[in-house]
Amino acid sequence: MAIDLRNIEPLGSKSVLLEQAMRRHMGKSPAQGKSKYDDMDMSDMVTPDFEWLNEDKTALKNLVAQMDSSIGQMAQQMRTLEEQGIKSRQQIEKEQQLLFKQIRTLNGLLKKQVDIFSSVERQMADIEIKQNNVTMQVGIGVVAGLMSAVTILVTAPWMTVLMEHIR
Repeated sequence: MAIDLRNIEPLGSKSVLLEQAMRRHMGKSPAQGKSKYDDMDMSDMVTPDFEWLNEDKTALKNLVAQMDSSIGQMAQQMRTLEEQGIKSRQQIEKEQQLLFKQIRTLNGLLKKQVDIFSSVERQMADIEIKQNNVTMQVGIGVVAGLMSAVTILVTAPWMTVLMEHIR
């Protein structure tokens, strides 16, 4: 024998709910007439008050709406942060590229300066060598000139005598 619990108020005690279900079940069967539960005292049964359920439902709806708006705001903030992160990464990449270009340019300039300094150093060394050669040549020339002058002076009297003989 199945008891139909669909029409039972859920806010009573278990015993009262069971009694109420059995009374309704007995009341539906026409063969039995009056039931032993008809004269039962129902004063301890709680009267159903569903206002709290509507209040809870409203509170839950408000809570869900607040959570939805909070989640929406968080999603929007996350998108904003992600966009800012992407922009920051792009800006950092551009700055790094510019920095690498500047470093390459500075390295090229430093290499050119080193090349120029080494070239100037070579030229200065060549000039010193040439100056040393000139000094030596001047020295050799002076010594050779002096020797020829001495030779001329020494041989001059003889040359004059020789020239007078020839004339």
